[in-house]
Amino acid sequence: MRICAAIAAVVALTTACGGEPVAAPPATTTTTTVVPPAPAELDQRAKAAIAPPGAFDALGGQVKQSTPATDDEPGADGEVVTTLCETSEMSVDGTSVARARVWTGRVNLFQRVHAMSDRTAAALVGAVQTRLAGCAKNRGAAETKAVAKPEGVDDFYAHCEANPDPELVPWSCHALMGRGTLITVVVASGQTKAAAEAQLTSVAPIFAQSFVKA
Repeated sequence: MRICAAIAAVVALTTACGGEPVAAPPATTTTTTVVPPAPAELDQRAKAAIAPPGAFDALGGQVKQSTPATDDEPGADGEVVTTLCETSEMSVDGTSVARARVWTGRVNLFQRVHAMSDRTAAALVGAVQTRLAGCAKNRGAAETKAVAKPEGVDDFYAHCEANPDPELVPWSCHALMGRGTLITVVVASGQTKAAAEAQLTSVAPIFAQSFVKA
């Protein structure tokens, strides 16, 4: 009997001496709780991803405005990612922290970065493509293939549209770049579509340098 008991203890699924099967121990499950990043953590990522103020010094660009005004101030929550066809706003639909910057001088550039807690950039870039397809006919907006996806960027989509408002620069070209739960929209403006495309083509890799490291 001692030999039989020892065997049963070592091999859980063996047969006991009396012919009765020995029950296996109950299965155990492990539950992993994913804690979303805190706003301060998202803000640090957005701060690292946005192009620095002097990024376009060599091109004659100067910072006109940063939002928030300084790195010490917290980024904004719930900002619009981009506006399509003048009036169609695309938002994160979740927790995010955003930072924005405008450069003028010999360039005409805008950037907004969103660090998101749970929505992927790929999903948002796809939603922008779908929304643009629905409004482009009436607004002169269209995808542009002239701007290449910068190295290190996972998700990318670029389009250009005319600005009918006489107070605005006539043409704007927009590039969305995504990486995980980080997304940025970059806008370059010009007097013609070709000028806006050319400017966006030249600056997209510069914007990507900070973005892909964040």
